[in-house]
Amino acid sequence: MLSKMNVLHRQKSLKFFIAASLLAVSFVTFILVYLCTSAIFQKSHIRQAKNTAQGVSTQAVNSLLQLMDNGWSREKLLLFFDPILNANPGIPMHIALLRAPLVDKIFGPVDESDSDPEMQQVLESGRMILEENGYSVKRIIPVRAKEECLRCHNNAKVGDIFGVLKIEQNLGPAIHTHARNLLLLFLALSPFPILLAVLISSYTTGKIAKSVAVLRDNIKKINSVSDLTNLVFSSAETDFIELNQILGEVDILVSKIQDTAVDRRLLEFEVKLLESFLITSDVVRNWKDHVTSLLIQFNERMEAYSLFSIFKSGEDNYHLEIFWINTPSEETREHFERIIHQRIRDNEHLPFLANIEIHHTIIDKTGPEIIFNEEHIDAQLKTIFLNQPKIGGIVGIGLQSKISGEIGGSLVIESVLTTLMNVIGSVRAIYNHNKEMEYHATRDPLTGLFNQRVFWDLAANEMHRARRHNHPFSLLVLDLDNFKMVNDRYGHIFGDTFLQMLAGKIELFLREGDILTRYGGDEFAVILPETNQEEACTAAVRVLESLKAITLEAPDGSRIKSTVSIGLAVYPDHAEELNALFMIADNMMYKAKKEGKNKIRIPTGKDTLKAFRAKDDQALFLLNVLENPDQIIPMFQPIMDIRTNSVSMYELLMGIRQEGHILRANSFIDVAEKMGIISQLDFIVIEKAFKEVRKKQYQGKLFINLSPNSLILKRYVTSVRNMAAEYQINPANIVFEITERDTVRNRTLLEKFARELKSEGFKFAIDDFGSGFSTFHYLKLFSIDYIKIEGDFVKNIPRNPKDRAMVKSIISLANDLAIHTIAEYVETAEILQAVEEIGADYAQGYFTGRPGPELRDSCLRP
Repeated sequence: MLSKMNVLHRQKSLKFFIAASLLAVSFVTFILVYLCTSAIFQKSHIRQAKNTAQGVSTQAVNSLLQLMDNGWSREKLLLFFDPILNANPGIPMHIALLRAPLVDKIFGPVDESDSDPEMQQVLESGRMILEENGYSVKRIIPVRAKEECLRCHNNAKVGDIFGVLKIEQNLGPAIHTHARNLLLLFLALSPFPILLAVLISSYTTGKIAKSVAVLRDNIKKINSVSDLTNLVFSSAETDFIELNQILGEVDILVSKIQDTAVDRRLLEFEVKLLESFLITSDVVRNWKDHVTSLLIQFNERMEAYSLFSIFKSGEDNYHLEIFWINTPSEETREHFERIIHQRIRDNEHLPFLANIEIHHTIIDKTGPEIIFNEEHIDAQLKTIFLNQPKIGGIVGIGLQSKISGEIGGSLVIESVLTTLMNVIGSVRAIYNHNKEMEYHATRDPLTGLFNQRVFWDLAANEMHRARRHNHPFSLLVLDLDNFKMVNDRYGHIFGDTFLQMLAGKIELFLREGDILTRYGGDEFAVILPETNQEEACTAAVRVLESLKAITLEAPDGSRIKSTVSIGLAVYPDHAEELNALFMIADNMMYKAKKEGKNKIRIPTGKDTLKAFRAKDDQALFLLNVLENPDQIIPMFQPIMDIRTNSVSMYELLMGIRQEGHILRANSFIDVAEKMGIISQLDFIVIEKAFKEVRKKQYQGKLFINLSPNSLILKRYVTSVRNMAAEYQINPANIVFEITERDTVRNRTLLEKFARELKSEGFKFAIDDFGSGFSTFHYLKLFSIDYIKIEGDFVKNIPRNPKDRAMVKSIISLANDLAIHTIAEYVETAEILQAVEEIGADYAQGYFTGRPGPELRDSCLRP
C-alpha cells in the first residue's frame, strides 16, 4: 500500500501539468517582454537624449553666433537658453560657456567658474568631445568665428575659436521613472495571462478527459475476448487531430487483438484438457472410451457436438470414427459425412482416402437430439488432415464446437486438435501394439493356442474356482506319437503344418469352454472345467478316436496320420495341488506311450502314490545335496557378441551331479522353491562361480538368475556383495536377471530389490522379455541394462513375419532406451543370421554354445 501511495504521489495530473506549463510559459514571456520593453525604452531615451543634445548644441551654436552678432551679452544668452533647458523637467539639461582669450581682449574678462578642464582642452585643441556615461550624455563644442563675426572682432579671422559650449543631459531619473511605471503596468496586466493559461489548460484537458472517458468506458465493457467486437474508439471525435489519430490507432490495436487474442476461459479449458491427455494403461486399454471422455470434458467448458478421427486400417481401407455427444438426426449425420468427404476431396494431399468405413458412437442417447443444417456444421467444424498416415495410422481429426467461430476459439480448437491427433494416434498405436504383444505373449505363434505360461495361470485360476465352489476339474496331457519321425523325414516346414492341422482338429473335438494349450514341442495340455473323471475320460476318448481318421498329404504324395497318447488327472480325486495334479497327468501320458502309444491312461491309487513318492524322493535328494554341496557345479553358457562373433559374456546355470550325469536346474527348481531351499542352492553355486572367475581372471559379464524367493531375503544383496568383494569381482560385471513372469507377481519387491542392486553397482536384466502382459511397464519402472528376448519369438523369426516384427520392435525400443538386447534360443545358423539382420546385440543358444563347467578363454585377461 505504501508503495502504491508513493507511486500515486509521484504521478501528476495532466490538467495540473498543462496549467503549470502555460503559467511558466506566460511568466517567462511576461519577464522577457518586460525586459525587452525596458531595454527598448532605455535605448529610446538615450537616443532621444543624443538627438536632443545634438540639436540643442547645433541650435545653441547658431543662436549664440546670431545673438552675439546682435550684441547680446552673456546674461542675455543664458536667459535665452532657459526655455530649452526647462523644456523637459524629467530630463535635466545643463549649458555652460567658456569664452576664449581672443574675445576677452575686446570685451574684457568675465567670471567663468563653471568651466572645467575638458572645456579648456576643447578650447585649446578645437576638437569636439562627445561622451556617454551610463544615462548621462555630454557634448563640448568649440564655437568658431564666421565672416560676419569679424565686424565686431577685428582681432580674429574666420575659423578662430571664440569659445566653448558645454551641454550635459542626465537621463537616469526619467528612465527610472518610466521603468517603475512600466513595471506597475505589467503587474496590473499579469492576472490576464494566468487566467488565459487556466482557460486553455481547462479546455485542453477537457478534450483529453473526454478521450480518456471513452477509453475507460469501453474497457469497462470488456469481460471476454468476444466483447472486443463492440469496441469502436475512433467514433468519439475530439477537436484535436492528434487525439483522433491516437483513438484511430487504438481501433487498429483492438482489431489486431481480436485476430490473435484467446479468452482466458478458453486457455484454462485448454490447459485442463491437455492435462487429461496423459497416456495411462487405462487409456490404452480402450481408446474409444478415452475419446468419449475427452468429448465429455469438452462439453464441461463449451458446447461441442461431435468429434471424429480417421485411421488407416489396411492397405487401402480407412475407418472414420464419429463420436456424438447426443443422438444426431439422420439428416445431421448425412450432412456431417458429406462435409467430411467434401473436405477430403478438397484437400489435394489426400487422394488415398477412397474407401472409408464409417462408425458412429453416441455417448448419451437420452440427451436432446442434435439437429444442424449443412451450413452450421461447415461453420463449426474444425478439421486437420495429414498428407500421409502417422503414428497409429491416423490421417485426420475434427471437432464440431460452438466456439470455433468465436474470437480465439479457432486458435484453441486448432491447438487442441493438433495435440489430440498425436495423443489419439499414440494411444491407438500403443493399443494395437499391446494387443499384438499380448496375443504373442499368451499364444503359441505356430498354432495360435495359449502357451505354457498361460496354461499355468488359467489352471491356477480354475483350481481356485473349483475350491471355492467345491466342484471338480480335470487335466489332459496329450503328446503326438511318432512326431519326431515326421519332422526328420519331411522337414520342419511340413512338421509345423502337420502340427497346426492336428491342433485345430483337437480343438474342434473339445467342448465350448474347454481350454486347449500347447505346452511345448508336440505336447498339449487341456483344462476341462467342472469335469469329473468319467466326463474327462469321455472327452479324451473323443479326441483319441477322432484323430485316427485325420491324415495330411506329405511332400512325396503319401498320406500321413498321427495318433496321440493321453494322460488324465482329476482335482481333487488325484491331487489337491496344481503341480502335483499336472505331474500325475504327465506321468500317465508317458505311461500310455510306454504301453504302446495311442492310449489313454487314468491314474490309479498306486500311480498317485508312486508320483508323490517320486516327489518325496526328489525332495530328499535335494536335502542331501545341501549336506554335500560338492555335487553342485556351476555351468556357464556363452553369450556371443554378434558384431565381433566372439563370446563376451556368460550366463551362470546350476547343475547337480547324480550317478555320472548332470541334472539341469529345470528338473528340480520347482521342488527346491517349494521346499524353500532355492536361495541356499543359489549362494552355493554363485560362490563356486566366483571362485572360477577369480581363478581364470575372467573380466567379462556374468549373468546370474534370480529366483522369486531371493527377492524376500534381506541378506541376499549383502551376501552377494560380500562374496564379490571377497573374490575381487567388480560388481559392474555381475548382471542379475529375473524372468518377466516372476516380476508380475513380485513387482513391488522387485522394484526395491532392483534399486538396491543398482546402488551397489550391479547390472540388471529382464529374462524372457515379451512373454508377460506388462512388458513396457518394467522398462519404465526399472533401470534395466539388458533385455533377453523371449525364445518363442526368436526361434520362429526365419519363418514367421509377425515374430520377426515383434522382435524387431523390441530391439528398436531397446536401442532408443540405450538397453542392450540378447536373443535367446538361437539354435541354428539361420536364426543367428536373422537376429543379426534385425539388429540384436548378442545371441544365446545351443548354436552359439552349450552350457559347460568352465569359462572359455574369449573373455579372459591376456
